[in-house]
Amino acid sequence: MKNVSLHRVNAWLLLPILTVVLLYYGRVFLIPVGFAILFAMLLLPVSRKLEGWGLGRIPATLLCILLIVLAVAAVVLLIIAQVVAISEDWPQMQPKLMQLVAQVQEWIRQQFGVAPQEQIRLVQEQIQKFSQSANQVGTQLLKGWLGLVTSSVLVLLYLFFLLWKREKYREFFLRLFAQERQAEVNAILTAITKVSGQYLAGRLISICFIAAFYALGFSIVGLPNALLLAPIAAIPILIPYVGAFVGAVFPLVFALTAGSTGMLLPTLGVLVAAQVIDNNLIEPIVMGSKLNLSPIFTIVAVVSGELIWGVAGMILFEPLFAVVKILCDHIPALQPYGYLLGNEVKEPGWVTKLKRMFSKA
Repeated sequence: MKNVSLHRVNAWLLLPILTVVLLYYGRVFLIPVGFAILFAMLLLPVSRKLEGWGLGRIPATLLCILLIVLAVAAVVLLIIAQVVAISEDWPQMQPKLMQLVAQVQEWIRQQFGVAPQEQIRLVQEQIQKFSQSANQVGTQLLKGWLGLVTSSVLVLLYLFFLLWKREKYREFFLRLFAQERQAEVNAILTAITKVSGQYLAGRLISICFIAAFYALGFSIVGLPNALLLAPIAAIPILIPYVGAFVGAVFPLVFALTAGSTGMLLPTLGVLVAAQVIDNNLIEPIVMGSKLNLSPIFTIVAVVSGELIWGVAGMILFEPLFAVVKILCDHIPALQPYGYLLGNEVKEPGWVTKLKRMFSKA
């Protein structure tokens, strides 16, 4: 075993520390850039197709941006429609909600010995404390919304320039290396573009499938506003692992408050069935092992992303880890780390056949 100097060890330890510090303190700039790059890789085939039909680069780029804006607007309209539907159904939901609150209070009294009156007093105290700091909370919410709007505008601007001058950025990376290595660098850039774009496309297809499955299942079960509730419950699935549980909260709460008592288990059955089909059939076909990440490092990506960038990190860090793996695979000194990050679970044969059928279709 070769001797390792203390200086070399310190250098290897300092690199990840500085990387985390840079990612954390630069998140205001890096998060919009990250989303813009991800959307650019997703929309690159669309832009090329539009240009192949005779459309100019700038009109094609603007149409791609319009697709993103329309998709976000559709999500916002769905949320508004769901809020309106809940407000209309509130008179019917209120008695069931009060009954549910009474059952929860009784369970707390039996388990912890806290009387309902004491529970109400504690809640009132918390509400009073919250009202005292309402101005501060309102200011923070206003700053948050302004920051979200600003970040969204920046994402669209970055996306425009990334699609418009995409050859320039590729040429920049090629010029960083000697002529004899440019073919390898070009292959790396192509792999990164393909993997990241297919990852997001796979996520979106998975969301569409789950939304359709939820809409059908909730309608059969008899859940009120099933067509509006389904896409809202499916959208959080964009966040790996955690999103499925977050999305399940909405239909379950709605089943308890707006539906009948016997509606909870069928609703839960629809949620579980959709996740089982999606995880074992839809995702392996449309996305499969595109990222080629080990399951444990997929979880590490989600957790570390949340710690550094919050919800945005939970979405962006998984493809970011995949990019790191691609780089490690093509750099001889880092190939052991690429092997460590790689997925050791082999894809079943039936999934491979279905993916071939799907790609031909």
